[in-house]
Amino acid sequence: MSRTPATREEIAVMARIAGLELAPQYMDELVEAYLNIEPMLLRVRRGRERADEPAHAYDPRKFMPK
Repeated sequence: MSRTPATREEIAVMARIAGLELAPQYMDELVEAYLNIEPMLLRVRRGRERADEPAHAYDPRKFMPK
């Protein structure tokens, strides 16, 4: 799942939607942070039901030595 990284303008829109009004130096920090976090967000699995909490979806026995 490859995608072009978010632009500064897209990040600014997300910040405004979240209700953030940032000074330019803080916007620079937000952009830098988001560009580091974005690849992780793209790897998060989608399509799980709300009831699929990690404790219910994870079986540690799969990782135990035999």
